[in-house]
Amino acid sequence: MMSRRIIFALMFSMLIITTSMGIANPIVPLYAKKLGATYTDLGLIGIAWSAPYCIFPVLAGMWSNKVGRLRLFLVGILMSTIVPLLLLASSSPLHIALLRLFHGIGLSFLWAPGEALISDVTRKEERARFLGFFSASWAAGYFLGPLLGALIVEQAGYEGVFWLSFLVGVTSPFTLLLAGGDVKPRYVVKRGISQLVRKAVVEGLPLYVVAITSSMVIAIIYSIYPAYLSKLTFSDAEISTMMSIIAATRALGFWSISLPSRLKEREVIIIGLSSQVIASFLVAYSQDYVLVALSMAIMGYAIGLQMPPVTSATSRILEGEVGLPIGIMEAMFGVGWVIGPGVGGILADLASWDLAPYLFMSFVSLASLLYFVIARSTWNIEKSP
Repeated sequence: MMSRRIIFALMFSMLIITTSMGIANPIVPLYAKKLGATYTDLGLIGIAWSAPYCIFPVLAGMWSNKVGRLRLFLVGILMSTIVPLLLLASSSPLHIALLRLFHGIGLSFLWAPGEALISDVTRKEERARFLGFFSASWAAGYFLGPLLGALIVEQAGYEGVFWLSFLVGVTSPFTLLLAGGDVKPRYVVKRGISQLVRKAVVEGLPLYVVAITSSMVIAIIYSIYPAYLSKLTFSDAEISTMMSIIAATRALGFWSISLPSRLKEREVIIIGLSSQVIASFLVAYSQDYVLVALSMAIMGYAIGLQMPPVTSATSRILEGEVGLPIGIMEAMFGVGWVIGPGVGGILADLASWDLAPYLFMSFVSLASLLYFVIARSTWNIEKSP
């Protein structure tokens, strides 16, 4: 019962804080544009949000062994809560970039400790299911948040959206009281961390490539795509709705992994990657409301379907240690969030071609799928205990 209570508290807290993020995040690129940001600036703002995530998740995963998973998760919640207030004081793209940098550090303390804690309190055979529920709570928040933002942005403006984001997020820390306290980490690194890092990267490379690719794609969607849709004359409310669609289907993808299935984790990942390839090419050439909505729906489900089995398999890379390999996986998400907006924004500006970022993510997705399939000869997702 204690384990279920902790998982519920994590899910509830994550749902609230991501609803807060979902309210504000779709507006941030538009707000930055209003303050004079170029496509390259938007890419750099995306990088600022993601760069800390290349390092801090690994540290957070290891620190949680000593400090406690729940305590570090709370740090991430508190840092994320105050971001909307700080956005209200922003007056330039540089200010927004610095705030995204701060927020990126905060996000590092959410995922690695949270996923490690769930791995601590669940059995191997049920781990993917509960990790899927946890991820679904994240995606559900990103579904609800943009909808709430879309309801008020036309009347209250960007400032009203940021205030609503803060008021929702400030309740999140209190929900962790439902956990009833932290638990002692079940899997802990005792020695030879550098060797374990090398071993985890080598053995988990196909999984980490999937993480990088998926995060590159979603980063381009969240960091650059709203500005492109605005250029296509989509309203702010319609753009927020599109972000809600991708979040809703991500939640559906996360949740569907909990359904009974004869598919192995590797097969589920391949299905997700294949769908991601299709969605990426569809994004590149969709310009009307229906096609954009369809591409967002497919993309969200594809990415949502992949992540629970990727995380579950990652948790088994190193016998007796969970926080480190999961921290590395989350760092790979950070790498993708740096590469995606950075390369995408530069391509759009240098090539003077709005479709460049989306064709880039299409070919990257295809390459990732091919590599994951080919890697079967040297790697077996089911081999770890």
